[in-house]
Amino acid sequence: MTVIDNPSLGGDSVPASTSRPDAETGNERATGPEKKVRRRRFRLTRRRRRRRAVADRWVARAQRRRWWRLTAVVLVVALIGGAVWAAWFSSLLAVHQVSVVGLSDEGELVGGQEVRSAASIPAGMPIARLDTASAQARVLELPWVASVEVRRAWPQDVVIAVTERSPVAVVMQGEERRGVDAEGNIFDPPGGLWLTDPIIRGDDSAIAEAVKVASSLPADLEKRVRVIQAVSVDDIRLELGNKSIVRWGNAQEAEFKAEVLRSLLPRRAQAYDVSAPSLPATFGEKGPKK
Repeated sequence: MTVIDNPSLGGDSVPASTSRPDAETGNERATGPEKKVRRRRFRLTRRRRRRRAVADRWVARAQRRRWWRLTAVVLVVALIGGAVWAAWFSSLLAVHQVSVVGLSDEGELVGGQEVRSAASIPAGMPIARLDTASAQARVLELPWVASVEVRRAWPQDVVIAVTERSPVAVVMQGEERRGVDAEGNIFDPPGGLWLTDPIIRGDDSAIAEAVKVASSLPADLEKRVRVIQAVSVDDIRLELGNKSIVRWGNAQEAEFKAEVLRSLLPRRAQAYDVSAPSLPATFGEKGPKK
């Protein structure tokens, strides 16, 4: 402790400070209340620094999270934009080849060309912008096409699956031979008409009924029929290979009529009438062979 002599105080000495020199450094060292105050200040400063460091770390983490989120959003938007551009506007996913499947060997060449022409799918069109429904509707306008499905074969191909109509008889329209299917649709097969009989002639309004009659004939009778004459819907006539005529009527009761006709054929008549199978009739009988 330092003592100061002050003459004005009557020679008495008073302590000027509570500090004392440090034995090692020679500097004054606080003692008592001042030491406690310094310690308290030091602790407060250290706590503030710790709190500030923690706050700085939280701020840095929050900033990093914001940057990561922003980066992720930018990447997602860029990827979506790139995918949309590639699919809808670029040539990366454009139509390169149009394949036609499902055709017969006879109709593959001509039929494939007709289908591609009807579908009107241009090469280089972005495959995502292809209107498959419209392409299918255009192909279905071909008379010989029964059904069609247009499919995208990513990344650059289109497949058109076609089902052809199958002719069950030949329709004579003037001198022109055309095919007709079981539903009465008249068409020209792309591979040519290989069927030779039965041949259907007559009124166009009765063609569908004549086709039903042809489809309902048993195999043993069908091979005997050469020509089907469609006079009217209720008057369908069959010409057999021996030139005999069968008045069949309409397509109803086909099994009953076939059974009755089988029993009458041995009479070798020029004409048979089974349009009313319960009351059959024959004309110009030659009688059974001896």
